[in-house]
Amino acid sequence: MVEKWHDWMSRSFPAIPEDSVFHESNWWNFEDDQYLSFLFHLMVEYDASDIYITYWETPVLRVEQEALRVQWALKMTDEMLMNFFNILVSEEDKEVFEHEQSVDLWYSLHWRRYRVNVSKQRWHIMIVARLLAEKVPTIDEMWLPPILKKLAHTSWWIIFLSWPTWSGKSTTLAAMVEELNQTRYKHIITIEDPIEYVFEPKMCVFEQKQLWKDIVSFASAMKYAVRQRPDVVLFWEIRDPDSVRYAMSLAETGHLVLTTVHSRSAEQAINRIVSMFPTDEQPQIQNHLAENMIAIIIQKLVKKAKGHGVVAVHEILLNNTPVANTIRDNKLNQIDNVIFTNRKYGMQLLDDCLVEHIVKWDISYQTAMENARDQWAIKRWLEQLWLKVVS
Repeated sequence: MVEKWHDWMSRSFPAIPEDSVFHESNWWNFEDDQYLSFLFHLMVEYDASDIYITYWETPVLRVEQEALRVQWALKMTDEMLMNFFNILVSEEDKEVFEHEQSVDLWYSLHWRRYRVNVSKQRWHIMIVARLLAEKVPTIDEMWLPPILKKLAHTSWWIIFLSWPTWSGKSTTLAAMVEELNQTRYKHIITIEDPIEYVFEPKMCVFEQKQLWKDIVSFASAMKYAVRQRPDVVLFWEIRDPDSVRYAMSLAETGHLVLTTVHSRSAEQAINRIVSMFPTDEQPQIQNHLAENMIAIIIQKLVKKAKGHGVVAVHEILLNNTPVANTIRDNKLNQIDNVIFTNRKYGMQLLDDCLVEHIVKWDISYQTAMENARDQWAIKRWLEQLWLKVVS
């Protein structure tokens, strides 16, 4: 992969022969739909997670968490970007774009699906696309913590998956849903913006709803979901107090709720949810969280030490009596200590997970330190492990 990448950055593109329609010599004869297809083909060819397409710049691919410019590609003109816009964006989505100046959508090309955001920057169209997996991955295929299987099989509660952006949250949630699809007879509703993974029903019945196409808001979709008799409700993101209230209501009425929230730690996730509400309501929300939340999973992607790809590292908070009391009493600064003292029950801090991956040679020491919440904690852990080895 490294040699291939070096060849590519040196202007050589061995994967595309000279007689191919996608060869560099043919670019100036391309229609815009062909060139867009070519750019998306680059993502597949080089295992890129994302592509950035903006005005008067050559495209940029994100490979192994680094944004690398395609130096030899064509610079984007306003005409090209507008034509890309018309190819990607439906008439319905254009109405959303007119109102919001940004729109999320999915696009299918050559049997691959892409999640696309179209927005504006400096009065020009900006396109960011993410390549989705060819099929819905499983928990085992992603090497996710085994506790996620157990959590997926709970009958009710709320599970929060968290990290700010681009951490694979939607893929992990999809893997948990696929676990149920392969093992249980359930009715599952997903509420998304846009729909990313299309589930093939195996043992479960699916309703997949997309914002602005099937529903007018997350809150209204969740409000009426209970009337559709689901067992599981997956919705994309906790965005406002209403979505929190409906998630709590669904859990209290016997549904499993899977959702995401933007935060970097379990403590921060709880703070973020509670702080959405006025001060006088916060004690009640803390009580509801203590009673209805079963887990907060923090997930971050970090670069592998060897080879190509990334590793998912996790912080795991599981609800029990000490956790519930900590939330009710608003002593959230004690959450890390509660996680640490309950490791035997499957909880773990993010830094503990980083140390575990260093020991397995999955990630480098430098990568761990760059992503650590407490660098001294990682150093202490490694010193203790080294003392055990030499003794």
